[in-house]
Amino acid sequence: MSSHKLVQRVKRSRRSMALSGTQDALRGEPARAGGFGRGVVRGLVRGLDRPGRGAIAVLLLAVLGACTRPGESRALAELEVGAMAQSGVTVQAAGGLAAIRALGDRNLDLWSQTPDLGLSVTIDDAAAGSFTIVARNTLGDAVLTENGVMYPRAPGGAPTVATFTIALGAGTHALRIAPPDADRLEPYRFAAMADIQNALPAVDDMFRAISAVPDLRFVVGMGDITERGDIDEYDLFDRQLQTLAIPFYTTLGNHELWGPAERFFARYGRASFHFGFKGAAFTFVDSGDAGLDPLVEGWLAGWLAEAKDQVHVFLTHIPPLDPFGGRYGSFRSAEDGRRLLAQLVRGHVDLTLYGHIHTYIKFENAGIPAYISGGGGALPMRWDGIDRHFLAVTIDPAAGSIGNVEVHRVADR
Repeated sequence: MSSHKLVQRVKRSRRSMALSGTQDALRGEPARAGGFGRGVVRGLVRGLDRPGRGAIAVLLLAVLGACTRPGESRALAELEVGAMAQSGVTVQAAGGLAAIRALGDRNLDLWSQTPDLGLSVTIDDAAAGSFTIVARNTLGDAVLTENGVMYPRAPGGAPTVATFTIALGAGTHALRIAPPDADRLEPYRFAAMADIQNALPAVDDMFRAISAVPDLRFVVGMGDITERGDIDEYDLFDRQLQTLAIPFYTTLGNHELWGPAERFFARYGRASFHFGFKGAAFTFVDSGDAGLDPLVEGWLAGWLAEAKDQVHVFLTHIPPLDPFGGRYGSFRSAEDGRRLLAQLVRGHVDLTLYGHIHTYIKFENAGIPAYISGGGGALPMRWDGIDRHFLAVTIDPAAGSIGNVEVHRVADR
């Protein structure tokens, strides 16, 4: 067998592996038995003459390594989120917690991924002047502050879209967009949901139901806001969000990966991110291909250490281990899932929230309270006795505890 034919055989085997392994997980199907590694290499080199087998095997292992980190390119792309430089203005969102949608002509348009957003804005001499900042996906009572000076939002407009006008001279400015009570440790409530997918045309009534619940500050999403990650789906999701009175902070799910992940990043920011609000920590990680990339695991370690003394909520799309044991919801590697849970235990996480399985399940993973809330409307598992739903969670940062977790059902149209 020639080297060229061998490489082609490797490529075919890699494609087969993707279809039978990772892509099964992406489609929400059980992983097939078997793996791809040294055993496959041994099979591939059997057709070679004995001389040169060792060198070819090393080459094959190097080639195969490219398929062992399906999330690496996404993790690297996330590092570019939250920063932009143009026309003498440089903007950097703290923690990368904003998608900079537009910058130019003294206008900044962004999508916030946190209820408490910090911005570093550097202005050249020629760019100094009066700036308009449009901060989307913000709390209704958020204000802009710089050096203790508060700038109120312009009147009118959607409750989650704040428009500010501020004079920015040459130099670097530290801006903050947050509500006045952002540093006050006191109980509050948030909503959680996942798995909208093909129910996207009808999700507006769920958003209205969430908006009708008193005192919810924001929604956290565990992924699968679209069915195929298409541009028209993201456009529709943006329009549906106009019926939601509070911000929606979300990671991506496996269905967003049917399209380029950059479509998600450009609109909504990072898939793996961490923020604090009123003394509580929230960590979202990208498990869209049924695992975490090592880069994401490294970020998670840092976020866990940062929040070790805070009440901490962890969110990802796919549960590390399937609590039911007979469905399609777990990491592609049980060893990876157990390693993640051990990391969460060591990091003293107080609550874990997942999606992917289209039902409601309350359980514990490694002693941590856990909920699967995949009731956004995608192909619900009706035999579980629950259909579309969202959770309303009470969190008490001062006490360091999670309070009530309520299930709110939303009737079908």
